[in-house]
Amino acid sequence: MRKKENFTSVFLFFLIFAIIIFTLSKFGFLAFPVSILQKAVSPFAETTFSVFNFFSGGDNSEIGKLKDQNKELIKMNVNGEKLKKENSALADQFATTSVRSQTLLPAKVVGAPSFIPGVSNPQSLIIDKGTEDNVKVGNAVIYKDNLVGKVVESNLYFSKIDIVTSSSFSTTVKSSRTQAPGIIKGDGGEKLILDNVLQSDDIKTQDIILTKGDQNINGAGIPPDLILGKLTAVVKKPSNLFQKGEVISLLDFSNLSTVFVIRY
Repeated sequence: MRKKENFTSVFLFFLIFAIIIFTLSKFGFLAFPVSILQKAVSPFAETTFSVFNFFSGGDNSEIGKLKDQNKELIKMNVNGEKLKKENSALADQFATTSVRSQTLLPAKVVGAPSFIPGVSNPQSLIIDKGTEDNVKVGNAVIYKDNLVGKVVESNLYFSKIDIVTSSSFSTTVKSSRTQAPGIIKGDGGEKLILDNVLQSDDIKTQDIILTKGDQNINGAGIPPDLILGKLTAVVKKPSNLFQKGEVISLLDFSNLSTVFVIRY
């Protein structure tokens, strides 16, 4: 009986205490004491948050800083590899090309419209140089001694190149071995079609096909002796006036990152 009375007394005490606290809080009498209490425990709260943030990998933790440093190192490594590749392309170009270096403008390939890796082949490339850099429609574009294509559109900052395998590309050519002339056209895929070679002319598979030269009086256009590719098949029928052939470019257009515009 005595235990029951004690329990009732304790219960009534806490009930009355709760009512008093609620009343004081409602009328704002506890705002000042609460603010004092918050200020007193705030250093402890900050320390607790910092410790938790450290172990949880927050942005201000050591782990977060290490992650940021790792990202920067990866970025520097990527930029370093890109610069190394560009410098290598420049060195290779000026060491191998027969074109005067003063006329060459390095350009980065920044796009390949309608190209889907593993599905389709590039037919055109977008480079990061335009009329501001004196790039003009008709300029030849090369990589080392290989013809990539020619500029077909150009605005202030960018230009479009139709590559040699594009169905819109054609130029006069010759065999490097016999100088036999002909015309070459892109087949819209990954090959070039050699045509208009006389039956009497000597051409064979494995012959290297070069540009014959298609420049105007100002020097604009496609220079001679640029490589278009290797002859892989010859079709020679006595009933036809001309021989035909298939040519494969020595370039992998999908992997070109730097090319060179020939300006005049």
